[in-house]
Amino acid sequence: MPANLYKLRMLLPLLAACIAVSLTGCEAKRVVFVHPTDHDLIRLGPDVRGRVYYWNGSQWELSSNSVRLPEGWYAGYVPPEGEDR
Repeated sequence: MPANLYKLRMLLPLLAACIAVSLTGCEAKRVVFVHPTDHDLIRLGPDVRGRVYYWNGSQWELSSNSVRLPEGWYAGYVPPEGEDR
């Protein structure tokens, strides 16, 4: 058996296994958009991660790293300063 054909026969099952593993790991993510005009709060579910704003003493600053938000916390829209609802 030629060397190239042998390599191909060894590579194809490995490639098929990698594709199968990557496809089984995919799941749909549901995104909820909190519209600025909504007055309702939302309650966070499990495994919520993202960058957040925090008060640095003089202004709101976006965190450079992603943080995990605990399940059960509430989130909602807060208008910027000077903006009426």
